[in-house]
Amino acid sequence: MDHPRDWTPGDGTLRRRALLAASAALLAGPSAARAAARGPSFNAPAALPAEASLLVAGPAGGATDLWATTLMPALARALPAGLDLHRTSAGGLDGVTGANQFDARADPDGGSLLLVPGDAALAWLAGDPRARFDAAHWLPVLAAASPGIVVGRATAAQLDGKLTLHLAAGSAAGPAMAALLALDLLGLPVEPVFGLADDTARRAAFASGAADLVLLHGAHVPTQLAAYAELGGHPIFALGGIDEAGHPGRDPLYPDLPTVTELHLQVRQAAPEGPLYDAWRAAASATQLAFGLMLPQLTPAALVSLWRRAGAQVAATPDLQDAAAAQALRPLPPAAAAASIACLAATPAALLELRSWLAMRWNYHPT
Repeated sequence: MDHPRDWTPGDGTLRRRALLAASAALLAGPSAARAAARGPSFNAPAALPAEASLLVAGPAGGATDLWATTLMPALARALPAGLDLHRTSAGGLDGVTGANQFDARADPDGGSLLLVPGDAALAWLAGDPRARFDAAHWLPVLAAASPGIVVGRATAAQLDGKLTLHLAAGSAAGPAMAALLALDLLGLPVEPVFGLADDTARRAAFASGAADLVLLHGAHVPTQLAAYAELGGHPIFALGGIDEAGHPGRDPLYPDLPTVTELHLQVRQAAPEGPLYDAWRAAASATQLAFGLMLPQLTPAALVSLWRRAGAQVAATPDLQDAAAAQALRPLPPAAAAASIACLAATPAALLELRSWLAMRWNYHPT
């Protein structure tokens, strides 16, 4: 059911809370269920409130809202019976509006969730003054990731620094930030072609020769690759992926493509490290985040565990698997989502380095 919700959860009746506590305990295991059935005690498991609200960081009918339509029925099936789960849309194409509302008003009682795209995290990383939230505080339940592929006319072996590269981009902040950071880490000369805010403009620049490189990400990357192949482009390297232990590796959907880390070893004979590399990892993770389902900071661990158990069930459902496959996205169950969001949550040193790099290197001063 879709309707606005005051972010203060309803009290419900004592009987309903007891039933929900018992249902939550069933997800936690038989012993917890028996404890809940005996009634409240000091060691009783935490219970969800009588209702839960999903705040969709994006406009009604937008991409994130469509993902909410897929997720809601699966979540309802995975959660305790009788829980009133509903959603509201916050507007704002990049999700910043919704993320701000969530940070300011969500209660950490297990009844408030945020569905947010990676664009909101990119705005936070870049120091956009609209972003009045801290993405490092998000507690992920599940997510979906897209490939991030840099396409050009050269090959990885030809990235020797002898020629200046021209990257098609909207601005220094946003998704292109991950590609620009990668090229800088590799020590390659680059002159971005800014002002190309959509793929149609970037494709035209690539076709005319005004741009040599383009970063592809989001939904339908294989379709995008095919379109650039007709213009003489081919994949050069990938932003890669993060495994459940937080280790970087090749993108599972494109295992033949080298990663930025591999190219750094090849081009500079050393593994990348330092705050700017940490900033790149955060930007790459945010760029590839199709959506993330988040709980607020300070949500009790027992409730985080309950939601993540439900998230694991949802990630495995045919509906989500099929919807993700149709867009060439990868569902990330709780452990993988947590590793990806942990990477996104840049340290203060990495944030300072990134924002200084944006200002000094590209004259980017958000207002």
